Amino acid sequence: MGLFLDVAERLIRKQRQPMTARGLVDLAIEEQLFPDRLSGKTPHQTMKAKLSVDILRHGPRSRFVRTAPGRFYLRELLQEPATSRARASRSRVSTRKDQPTFPFGSPRWTMLPEPYEAERYQAAPARERVMVFPSSLLDKCGRFQGIRTKWKRLARTLLAPENLKYIDRLEAEQQEELKQVVSYVLVTRRNRILAFRRGTFNRVEDFLRGANCIGFGGHVSEVDRTLYNMSEGARIVQDSAVRELLEELSLPDIDQQRLRNGTGLRVVGLLNDDSSGTGRRHFAVVLHYSASDDQSWDDPGRGEKSITQLRWMNLDQPDVQLKDFEYWSQLCMTEFYPAAVHAQPSFLVRRKKPLRPPNLLCILGGIGSGKSSATEILKREFGYAEVNSGHVLADLLGIPPVPVTPREEFQSLAWEFINSETGPAELAKAIYERALLLGSERVLIDGVRQRATLDALRGVSQRSVGVMFVYAPPNVTFNFYSQREGAGVDIHAFLRVTGAEVESEVRRLISQSDAVIYNWAGKSMYKDAIRKLMNHVGVERSRR
Repeated sequence: MGLFLDVAERLIRKQRQPMTARGLVDLAIEEQLFPDRLSGKTPHQTMKAKLSVDILRHGPRSRFVRTAPGRFYLRELLQEPATSRARASRSRVSTRKDQPTFPFGSPRWTMLPEPYEAERYQAAPARERVMVFPSSLLDKCGRFQGIRTKWKRLARTLLAPENLKYIDRLEAEQQEELKQVVSYVLVTRRNRILAFRRGTFNRVEDFLRGANCIGFGGHVSEVDRTLYNMSEGARIVQDSAVRELLEELSLPDIDQQRLRNGTGLRVVGLLNDDSSGTGRRHFAVVLHYSASDDQSWDDPGRGEKSITQLRWMNLDQPDVQLKDFEYWSQLCMTEFYPAAVHAQPSFLVRRKKPLRPPNLLCILGGIGSGKSSATEILKREFGYAEVNSGHVLADLLGIPPVPVTPREEFQSLAWEFINSETGPAELAKAIYERALLLGSERVLIDGVRQRATLDALRGVSQRSVGVMFVYAPPNVTFNFYSQREGAGVDIHAFLRVTGAEVESEVRRLISQSDAVIYNWAGKSMYKDAIRKLMNHVGVERSRR
């Protein structure tokens, strides 16, 4: 069975509704079901062709059927009772006018497709078997978030042959109980680092797709294990990194030979990122390669189509903003090249007017992002009076605020309230009334977490409503949260809190903001960025 067909079957069975080829590919990319080197620039066309050809070739014996032009379903699910199918699919069925409706009221599906001719595409890529180790092993050794530069003892344990195995990539992507080992190679030449942008349709993780990147590499595969390295897990990873560099870049002969000899390539750290489902399934060995002085490096060439905009970036004066890089690159830049990070802009202003008093200034951001620090500076140095939306909501719910009410319990009750028909409007009205009681032209609203509440506040307020979003990468938020909550907070507890449903919309509100503050590296740099932003907007410091 072809990989495209296997992926289609898995996703349709999971979604329990007819899907388009593009929808299948987008979801497959999101869930990591394709190999790193997905052939072709239009994988959705390949998916459509694979499904169409299978239906044409096998007729009623095909696993798939069409339920409408361009929509595919599993034949066996046609026989599923309509009531159970409706129950499984109710939350996923679209009501848009351009989507067909389906007879959930009848006991069985009655639409059977007619096959049609489709172009034959090349065979699907071969299955890949990747190196994995049990995620629980990381807990025993000391789980961390971000990069660990003292790596040797940990690597000896995690990459010991008895702790490693190789399994099918498709199987590995369904299990957070396993960590897939990947190499992540930084390539430098003097004071410059090689940067690039990955193509949109390359099957890569969300944190890599279409983003600036400084790390080359990929999954450590069974093909990297040889007679010479099979008893050394770390050596297999290094050989995998060499293979990836030779494939992803067009290297001068001298560098090809240097890499094969192990010259100029060294491990500099281990990277663990549990802030997303994709991150929880991967574990990176970070390596550094110092390129030769060969003139070919003046104009570096790519070896794969998915790598675009390949260029050198000056570490003394970076020509690309850190916010435009994927998260792992941000981690590596802040850890290994802190001077470059300090040279980066730390705030972005889209609109100045809503940020100027008299106004309501909403401070938005995820848990541990640094909102509290921003609030204290704005209150102490710029004369803002605060309305804490969490306290307002606690009054509406008739319960004490966090931490008297445990955070997870409060989040659950807040989520139920905000999803009620009148919840957002009630909260917005209560916040505004509390703001008026303060009698100040400078009022700061801390803790709004949903767009509906923000929209309702704009609707009820007679003043302009400005939005300042505080962004911090997951490693910084975990550190801030740990410091605030005290010793004993582990990454799993942190992820439960940040992954709560009531927190799900916060990150997307960055697109609604009038200004963004980037909390890259810690409190001193961050606090200075707040002061600079307010000065840039034209808000004078308080004379109190």
